[in-house]
Order: sequence, then C-alpha cells, then structure tokens
Amino acid sequence: MKKVLLVLSGFLLITGCGKKEETKEVEEPKVPDAVVELENKEVEINEELMNTSGIVKTENCDVITTEEKVDTSVLGETAVTIKVKDLNGVEKEYTYKVNVKDSKAPTISYKEKLTVTEGTKIDLLKNVSAKDNSGEKIKVTVEGKYDFNKVGTYKLQYVAKDSSGNETKRDFSLVVKAKPVVVEKKDEPSSENKTTNDNKNSNISGSTAKAGKVTDSSLNGTKTSKGYTITVKNGVTYIDGVLIANKTYALPSSYNPGGLTSQTNSASQEMFNAAKGAGYNMWAQSKFRSYSTQNKLYNNYVKSRGKSAADTFSARPGHSEHQTGLAFDVCAKNKPCINSDFNNTAEAKWLAANAYKYGFILRYPKGKESITGYKYESWHFRYVGKDLAAKLYNGGNWITLEEHFGITSKYDY
Repeated sequence: MKKVLLVLSGFLLITGCGKKEETKEVEEPKVPDAVVELENKEVEINEELMNTSGIVKTENCDVITTEEKVDTSVLGETAVTIKVKDLNGVEKEYTYKVNVKDSKAPTISYKEKLTVTEGTKIDLLKNVSAKDNSGEKIKVTVEGKYDFNKVGTYKLQYVAKDSSGNETKRDFSLVVKAKPVVVEKKDEPSSENKTTNDNKNSNISGSTAKAGKVTDSSLNGTKTSKGYTITVKNGVTYIDGVLIANKTYALPSSYNPGGLTSQTNSASQEMFNAAKGAGYNMWAQSKFRSYSTQNKLYNNYVKSRGKSAADTFSARPGHSEHQTGLAFDVCAKNKPCINSDFNNTAEAKWLAANAYKYGFILRYPKGKESITGYKYESWHFRYVGKDLAAKLYNGGNWITLEEHFGITSKYDY
C-alpha cells in the first residue's frame, strides 16, 4: 500500500509545476452611426407634399417623425424637420428646405366664337371664368377693339393674370352680323277698313308714311328693330326722344318751330367759330324751311328733273329735316355751295371730322344712300346733341340715324 501512494503523489507534483494559463479581455462590438440623407424640395403653390418626401436615405436608425402634409399655401422657403432614433435609442433631428413657387399661369374657360346682331350689346365676360393653382380670385379682361354697331368679325383675346405675374391669353372671335333695318308693323287693317286707311295715309301732310300704311296712332308705343320706343306727339315722331323726319316718318304741315331751334343755332355758332380758328370761313345756309316752301321746292325739281331723280336729293313736303329747325346746309367762302363740288374741299373734310364735337352729325354720309334714301351730302348737318353725335361719328365711319335706331327711310306712296 505504501508504494502506490508514493507514485500518485509524484504525479501530482509534476502536474502542478506546469505553465500558468493566460486570460484575455474581449471588446464589445461598436454600434454604427445613423446615416440620414435629405434633399431640398421645390413645389408649386398648394401642391401636395408630405414631410417625409425629402428623405433620400436612412441607415442605422428609425424615422420617428409622424408623416403629414407640408403647408404649401404660402410662397417662399420653409424648413421641414425630420426626427430619427439611432440604434442606441438616441433621438436626432435633421432639416431640409421646401421652396414654394408659383410658375403656372391661370386657365380660362370660354367660348371661341360669340355671335351677335348689329346694334345688340352683350357682356363678353358672361360665362367666362379663370382658375389658378394659387386659389386666388382671377379677373379676366378683354383685349382688342370691337364695335357692336358695326358689322364685322373682331379678333379679340381673353386675358387672365395672377398675382405672381403669370399670364394667360386666349384668342376668340366676336362676329357682328347685319340686322335688317325694319320697323315692327302692326297687323294689316281689315279689308273693310283698308280703303279708308289708305286714303288717310295718302295725305302726307298729316301722316307718318310707312310700309304697310300704319297711322300715327298705330305707331305710338311700338318698338323699332333695335328696341327703341316710338313716340308720336301731335303728329311728330320721336325715337328715344330724338325727332325723326325722313322718307318713312313725316311731319305735319302745321309743324313750324319758327326757324332753327335755340340749341341748334347756339351750337352752330360754336362750331363755326372753331372752324374760323382753324382757318375756315363757313356759315349756315338754307336753314329752316316750312312745309309750303319745301312743297314748292320739291315740285320744281320734279318738273325739271323728274320724280325719281328728285327723290334722290330733295325731300317731299313733310319729310324734310329742314322743317324740323334742327338742320341746315353749310357754305364756305369762295367754295362751291350746296352741291357735290363741295365734297372734296378742306372745309367739308374739317366738318366731317369735327362736327360731332358740337352735337352735329353728317346726316347723309357717303355709301349710305340705300339706308338714308338720299345721295351723299357733305354740306347737310343735323343737330342731335353731343352724346348721340359722338356715338354716330363712330371714329369717322359715320352711323346714320336709321342704322342707330333700326328704322327705315322709304316712301310708300
């Protein structure tokens, strides 16, 4: 037994004398940094944009910003903040810029073609609207020249502009069509009364001659083709308050204002004084003519020239503007007087360009013979007042009373 124990003891001793074991510390792994890449944004006003739209890239972090819309209703730059939490649980903020701009022009809703009849005014902006991405109220205007009283096709533009200066223009056409120059007629008289009425209307001294032979009382209160009201007082016809005497509308033989009216006389003096200042010596000739004077004058022309020719330049009794006291013929010193040779004189041109300023109209313009019933008379002027005269002047392209009111000038006997 003793021998065995000794051997074991020796083994243990040898083992205990071996090399001492070394210990090594282990480092904990490093947490990577958060990576966040953002980009600035540029958008149109009121364009939808989410606050997370500026994020390009994120690594090693979580975006903890709640997704919501960015307010893009105001022009300019605004900062948007993004929050993230990295792997260590630390929250960090990053920002990017949003630039709100307005580069879009308004849109216009409209019709490309509008059509009206001559003398009818319409609102060119009715049913026209404009919208803009800014949400502001946009005003639409019309560019271009047009005239509801002149037949033609007018090329115009609708224009809309927002507060940022963005502008839209859209072409459209206004077509003004000619309207027949007619007067509304009452019903034809019955056969049993037709002969009586015809006899009454054959007397031009007391009737208003009209196609269909309508008497004065029948005309009173009716409308012209352009909507103006006809009023007859003591046999005298007025349309919109303006006395009318032409081939359709006659004056009673008793009508006599006693000469030129005071307004006509005063306005003529003002006009001739202005003409003198411009170097022209003119005056009113052949002013008021009574019914009987016109009757003699017309019959003399009929005898010498024939009725058809006379009707082109001389009014039948009762139909002459000279009887109104509102019209006269103009003569100039050392120039042809009351004949076609006056047409091309400097005086005639001055009158045609300036008479409206004093309330006078060139009553029988060139090219309007089929409307007025008379040849062109560069010397015959009629007082209507400055407002109406300015309208009829029409920039030098004279409009006749017949065209303006929508009436005829034709004999029916």
